[in-house]
Amino acid sequence: MVKYKNAALAYKTLNGLICVYKPPCVPVRQVQHTIVTNICRDLNALPDRPQEKRVEIVGATNAPMTVKLVPNYADNPLVCGPRYTHDEFRCSWATHLGLFTSGILLLGLNDGTRLTYQINVARPTRAYKVHGQLGKATDTYFWNGKTIERSTFSHVTRAKIDRIVAHMQSAHQKTMFELSGLHMDSQTTYDLASQGVIRPANSKLPVIYGLKCVHFEPPNFTLEVQAVNEYEKYLWTLIHDLGVQLKTSAHCTGLQCIRQGKFTLDKALLRKHWQLDHIIDNMDSCRELMEENEQLLRPKSAHLSV
Repeated sequence: MVKYKNAALAYKTLNGLICVYKPPCVPVRQVQHTIVTNICRDLNALPDRPQEKRVEIVGATNAPMTVKLVPNYADNPLVCGPRYTHDEFRCSWATHLGLFTSGILLLGLNDGTRLTYQINVARPTRAYKVHGQLGKATDTYFWNGKTIERSTFSHVTRAKIDRIVAHMQSAHQKTMFELSGLHMDSQTTYDLASQGVIRPANSKLPVIYGLKCVHFEPPNFTLEVQAVNEYEKYLWTLIHDLGVQLKTSAHCTGLQCIRQGKFTLDKALLRKHWQLDHIIDNMDSCRELMEENEQLLRPKSAHLSV
């Protein structure tokens, strides 16, 4: 870990992308505010440039005068305030995470805001672990909603869940080609389908590319979802619809984003590491990852890279 001895040098390196782990029940804007606040605090704690001097001429006007340099109190941090404030930083996210969703969040600092825009336009797939519970349905499809239905779930087995999620995935695979902007019976569509999955032309309609059950211990279960253009409420609805097809009821109990493009959980900074030194190291790591995977920013075809 590089230790900077000068605040100005450290500030110049804060141009890039960072990968952080967003806790649940914490808004994205609060994550932004906390990170920028911590950066300003750490920068102001480092030695800064020397205080400016001002020229002072003393003595009688009818005699030789003395010119000397004295401290300029207008440049003193005790007078003008901290050197680094929130106004010095621009911060944006690549993909928004809902209030109740935890996991990987990509943030761009200063010039890195252009990278978040390019990642957003490229629309890489994101992977989630969606936790659900059988036997109860709520009006919001989430655990904090009002209970509107209770039902038995003893007839639900792992095999039934696997069969239904496979059917749901195949239905979305068909929708994927319908949203590609190409005619379903064209040769171009066939050529694209023979090479793999493609990204939808519309950036607002969710498409699921992978869906499987990775944990089943009644009444709790966990689905792993790989999707594009998804949002929090849509994933809640997915659990509710699964419960309906299983002839019972279900609601979502938790959401965790475990991958975004090539960014995985092992690169995400935990809340305790939202400090200047860790952020700069993470920014270098993210820069190396993007250099190795240019398709993250500039996809060369309609096919998904991950």
